[in-house]
Amino acid sequence: MKVRILSFFLPVFLLLTAVACSSSKRPRSAANDDGFSSRGFLQWINTIRARGCNCGGRNYPPAPAVSWNNKLENAAAAHSNYMQRSGRLSHSGRNGMMPEKRVSASGYRWSAVAENIAMGQRSTAEVIQSWLQSPQHCRNMMSRGVTEIGAARSGAYWTLILAAPGL
Repeated sequence: MKVRILSFFLPVFLLLTAVACSSSKRPRSAANDDGFSSRGFLQWINTIRARGCNCGGRNYPPAPAVSWNNKLENAAAAHSNYMQRSGRLSHSGRNGMMPEKRVSASGYRWSAVAENIAMGQRSTAEVIQSWLQSPQHCRNMMSRGVTEIGAARSGAYWTLILAAPGL
């Protein structure tokens, strides 16, 4: 039953978010899901990128789709787990490790890395909406300089890593 509900609400959310993001208006609330799906997360990000977005007053034209990368997902999961255990929202991880070092430690060779983190959102829809309302997080999602993403959730903590592979 949950899959049917999500399959109905996902296209509705994508439409509402894409329309809202292509203008300067704030996105409207969407149906909540309480789980995390890499496929659904990727689909939402790519729908936003395909439509273009206004991030903090700056219009970003449509951007190419990104693909899912399991190494980036593993780095995101490790950081979300760290934030959950430590009870603090921070880009600085275990032993002060920053996103670039965490991504390298996952085995991903990168030329560009960005990270969005959040705490307290109850669903993928809510976390993406909150990032769309933050100019820097929104810019990260719309960056043409990234081609792959990985994301994860641990309890109340969310991590999205956006990157481009290096040589």
